Amino acid sequence: MKKLITILFATLLSVGVFAQAQFGIKAGLNIAAIGSSDSDWNEMISSKAGIQFGGVATIPFGDVVQLRTGAIYSQKGATVDVLGTDIILAVDYLEVPADFTFMLGDGGFALSAGPYFAFLMSAKAKADGESEDMEDVSAMDLGLNFGASFTIAESMIIDARYGMGLMNLVDDADDDDETMLNGCFSISFAYMFGG
Repeated sequence: MKKLITILFATLLSVGVFAQAQFGIKAGLNIAAIGSSDSDWNEMISSKAGIQFGGVATIPFGDVVQLRTGAIYSQKGATVDVLGTDIILAVDYLEVPADFTFMLGDGGFALSAGPYFAFLMSAKAKADGESEDMEDVSAMDLGLNFGASFTIAESMIIDARYGMGLMNLVDDADDDDETMLNGCFSISFAYMFGG
């Protein structure tokens, strides 16, 4: 994973020299849940709040289109009600988005869409003050982001998005097992350092 991160940042830095990229930091709030093909599971599930933070880059391709990427620590998961006890499923990732952003005129508003690649950092089930590692959680997630943002004075970006997971979270699922997918609404603030 260290090699992947090194390659990612080396690529971002080299592209930035030629494309007038901006680099910055980002932090925000996640409201996440895990959807399932099992209707009984979906009745027990509710959302879980988490945080996100990391380094970001904006790479312009002309005046209208940008690529927004980075390396983001993102807390996802869900809360499950099992016989009146809330069990928090805390699933944390290092997420690498590749969002294509389309600027809507000169007002700072933009729409974005693109894939994300997420690498599992930890997966724990927490209840009644105790925590236990979750086994059989896939080491990677792949999904699609859809969002809208507003840029203030070219250095501050307020972003709202929904990330829809496409890969089953259960690592060793048989064909008969249900599919479990990440879903996450997030709102974040980024501060960009140059351009």
